[in-house]
Amino acid sequence: MSKFEDLLKQCKRQNPQAMLKLYNICCQPVYNACLHIVMNEFDAEEIMQDSILKAFSMLDKFLGTQKDFIAFVKKIAVNRSIDWYRKHSKEPFFKEIENETDTISDDMEEESYPVEKIIEKMELLPDGYKMVLKLHLLDELDFVDIAEIMNIKASTVRSQYVRGLEKLRKSISL
Repeated sequence: MSKFEDLLKQCKRQNPQAMLKLYNICCQPVYNACLHIVMNEFDAEEIMQDSILKAFSMLDKFLGTQKDFIAFVKKIAVNRSIDWYRKHSKEPFFKEIENETDTISDDMEEESYPVEKIIEKMELLPDGYKMVLKLHLLDELDFVDIAEIMNIKASTVRSQYVRGLEKLRKSISL
């Protein structure tokens, strides 16, 4: 039995120390995923805590690795964050785009920029672009998962990603 499996077993028995360890394992990546969407620390922390509590209530059904558990909690958190965003924002995430194919040009030069500059410029993008870029690049969700979470077409997510990436590239090189 792995350390994580043992930790899960202890959590299922409601061991407070084990639950705190499991909380500490997943709280930072889950918080970051929430913050990328709701864009304020207070709400991100609240959503993160609610998501972890929901995951804890479903531990009996969970079988998997530590990485799987973090992904499981992040998915709960992303869904709750998007629900929060929809409830509190007047702007829709995306506009549906029919039959458009955006592609990333292969002939673009590879340039290196400081991460701080990229993140700073990413924060200036429209919410839809920013959210897709963060969910895909930072939270490592694929387009199909993002589309499912946001209840839109995967082609719309890809289009928003490509357009957001292009806007980000242009703003960085200015």
